[in-house]
Amino acid sequence: MVASSLGQLEAVFSKVSDPRKARGVRHPFSGIVSLVFLGLLGRITEMAVVVRWANVNWEELKEPLGFTRNKPPCSSTISRALAGLSLDEFREAFALWLNTALADREGRWAAAVDGKTCRQGLGADGSPVQMLNVFLQRVKLTLDQWSIGGDKTNEPGSLKKHLAELLTAYPALQLLTGDAIYAQRPLLELLQDHGCDYLFQVKANQPDMLDALETCFFQETPAKPAHEVTEKRG
Repeated sequence: MVASSLGQLEAVFSKVSDPRKARGVRHPFSGIVSLVFLGLLGRITEMAVVVRWANVNWEELKEPLGFTRNKPPCSSTISRALAGLSLDEFREAFALWLNTALADREGRWAAAVDGKTCRQGLGADGSPVQMLNVFLQRVKLTLDQWSIGGDKTNEPGSLKKHLAELLTAYPALQLLTGDAIYAQRPLLELLQDHGCDYLFQVKANQPDMLDALETCFFQETPAKPAHEVTEKRG
């Protein structure tokens, strides 16, 4: 990553409030957030590993990310600094960075919505946390995610609840895809109100809608699907 891109990243995260007290601060908060963010992009989730990676690349990272010291912050310094990070402000900064980075590349965005079980996050009762993810396929990146509890039926409700903020944060997002659980009239009407296109499956769990579609398209010649799944015999 070139220095100008690193500088743009630091500038975006400078909009996130520094929760630390001014006394004793040695490293810029925007630089710390940018450093950890770069590590997460490389699937580095342990602060000690982030520091080792930063040490190797410090000459390239130091100045663009706003650091002035000859060594990166230690893992405990990073952890303490991030403990007070505002998640809402980070989401806003992340959205600004992504919109800027993809402004000339993606055009209209298409994202998939789906509920997934978090592999590492656990709820208060010790059970895995269920999350609703909005995934930008072409970039292979999650735009946002929200906890939905353990009930699959909460997925459409969670999407309705957060739809306005999602489309406001990412105005280029103009198409959502998903499975049959999202093919519900209240959600579809809300998507239409926001001018967002959608492509959802319709199956027997929505009998009235399925019957109406079959009636409308009964004269159409079925087209062969692009992909077919066949059951192996024997």
